[in-house]
Amino acid sequence: MINLRYREKGTVIHRLNPFCKLAWVVSVFVLALVLDNPLFLFLLFLSTLPLVLTAKVWSEWTSFMKFAVYICLAIIVINALVSYRGEHVLAVAPFSIPVMGTPTITLEAILFGIAMSIRLLAIISAFAIITLTVNPDDMMLSMIRMKLPYKSVLVTSLSTRFFPTLIDDVERISDVQRTRCLELDKGRLPQRIKRSMSVIIPLLSNSLDRTVQVAEAMESRAFGSGTKRTFYRDIRTSRIDIVTLILALSPCALGILMLILGYGDYQYYPTLGGMNLSGLEWAMLPILALLVSSVVPLAFLKRRVDLD
Repeated sequence: MINLRYREKGTVIHRLNPFCKLAWVVSVFVLALVLDNPLFLFLLFLSTLPLVLTAKVWSEWTSFMKFAVYICLAIIVINALVSYRGEHVLAVAPFSIPVMGTPTITLEAILFGIAMSIRLLAIISAFAIITLTVNPDDMMLSMIRMKLPYKSVLVTSLSTRFFPTLIDDVERISDVQRTRCLELDKGRLPQRIKRSMSVIIPLLSNSLDRTVQVAEAMESRAFGSGTKRTFYRDIRTSRIDIVTLILALSPCALGILMLILGYGDYQYYPTLGGMNLSGLEWAMLPILALLVSSVVPLAFLKRRVDLD
């Protein structure tokens, strides 16, 4: 089961300014979109691992990535079955599909699906890190400080809090039904769907009840009656936070520069391009990895400065 719940572990990544972590996620997201070379994309994914290890969220991150791997496998298979472009034909179906034609599996389609999967893994890894290391209250306060609409931010925050609660409810209700000798994981597919109703109906009931309770709590606290809001918690930005913020955004600037100069590109169709990188591109590979993972040493530096 995917673990989406934030837990305070007191690591340097957890204590890092949320604005810095948001900037880092934006940089990874932009790099994943502008880069096409699978070597760059794979290096980008590996560059997120130091933050996972430093934040000590390996088990939670693994639960994210297991789910992401299934999605990536589906992307590879679907792209191979749908995209018929490419000169290196691996297999041709003996039948034809109306509108789509004769299914043809090409090497280019498979490798393109693999590259897109690595891109998706890098994005999911970055968002998993920020989900597991940023307090939901800090996330909401950061969005409000960026002048986003308060009500929209609150709805988003409540949604992210409800989803882990729903997962816990599913596990709890499933365990209760198993104690009543209801085998949810055995039998044919129609039987499993029918038995799952014994979980879905109580889950919907609990969700509606919880929604009413939250609405009553907000109403009792006069939500939306005032225009000027105060906050119990405050996010302070120090000099080291500003430096970290700048370095967290530097990979984004590097990615845009590479896009303008045409670096990090790769040709998948109609035939695969070579992996012959220029000297400048080889130099950009370690620079890119260092910039993406530079948040880790700066987080340790911030803790030392705070202690001093």
